[in-house]
This record gives sequence, structure tokens and C-alpha cells, in this order.
Amino acid sequence: MAVEASCAALDDAIIAAGHLGGIAAVPWKNEGGQTRELCVEPAEADFASFAWRASVADVGRDGVFSTFDGIDRTIVLLEGGGFTMHADGAQIHDLRECFAPFSFAGEEGVSVRLHGAPTLDFNLMVRRSLASGEVVALSGQDFSKLPGDTVLLYAAQGEASLADAAGQRRQLRTGEFVRLREGAPLPDLGCAAGAVVLAIRIHSKT
Repeated sequence: MAVEASCAALDDAIIAAGHLGGIAAVPWKNEGGQTRELCVEPAEADFASFAWRASVADVGRDGVFSTFDGIDRTIVLLEGGGFTMHADGAQIHDLRECFAPFSFAGEEGVSVRLHGAPTLDFNLMVRRSLASGEVVALSGQDFSKLPGDTVLLYAAQGEASLADAAGQRRQLRTGEFVRLREGAPLPDLGCAAGAVVLAIRIHSKT
């Protein structure tokens, strides 16, 4: 993830930034989709060692999700018709509404059936022995404080701005994301009409 310059007063809070379009897509093993990793903690951690991981996936056809023991997962529909999610032969969720997070255990053997068109989905994975996590969809037009423990922001739709106490701002447009320094004062967030920003909250258990 490329580090970018930001307004001087925001440097303490923003430690990295990027755009979804600048990340290489990795095909799934079952060839049913592809994933772009936005951020992983610790940096360069693999699937056996990450504390949390955020990514965006294209789901192109019906199929089965990989299972991840000890991992709590949250999925958010960004674009497309969505899909039904099944486990043990029963439907557990209909992912049809954009920007509505749904959480489930990574151990579940989940299969999906698309509602027609391919989808674009945001995914958060958290190792429950190390941390707990949450995805919050924000859309208020007035500048307001971010939820506590926010470590990552993803502009899911439209334009938004970050602002510090001195009034300096940084724009966020669809597909852009920023990694926030844990423990640093959080900037305020304001969204243009119709904009949605996903705030990823992580609370460490260690």
C-alpha cells in the first residue's frame, strides 16, 4: 500500500493511503472471483499470522467461500445485485442491500448464489483471539468525529473529506482508502450528499 503525503497536521493520523484501482487483483483458487488486499496487520502478514485484514472482492459466479478457523468475518455489498449466503443447507443471509455490513464466523462453510450480476464486496477478517472488529457505514453530511478505534476508512460511494482541528482537509473519493495511526487523534469526517464511507474499527485484545 503506497504511502502518500497529506496535509501536515493530518500526517500524525494518516500513515498510508491508496486507491482500489492501483492494487493488483489475485484470483480465487476456485476461479469464482478475485480479491484486492487494502491492508493487513501486521504488514506483510500471511493468512496464518494476520491480526486483521481488509480487502475488496469481485464475485463473478456462484461458489463456496474458503473457511478460516478462528476468524470473524464481515462482508459489505458495494456494487451489484448481491447474493444469498447458505451454510449447512440453509440460507443464513441475503446480501442484497448495499453498505449494510453482515458478520459471520470464518469457520462456517458458506456458499453463495448470485442474484444475476457479479458483485463487488468489502471484506474484513479479524483473528478473534487477538482482536474484535466492526465495519460502520457513515454518511452524515456534517463534519463529525469518527468512531473510536477506527483504523481504516474506505470511500464506498461519492466524495468525503477528512478535517483536523485546524481546518486542514483531505478529500476521499470512491475507491480511495486511508490507514489511520492507532492511538493518534482521529480527524473529523464529512460526506457529500449520497456519499458513504466505511469505517473499520479494531479493538486489540492484547
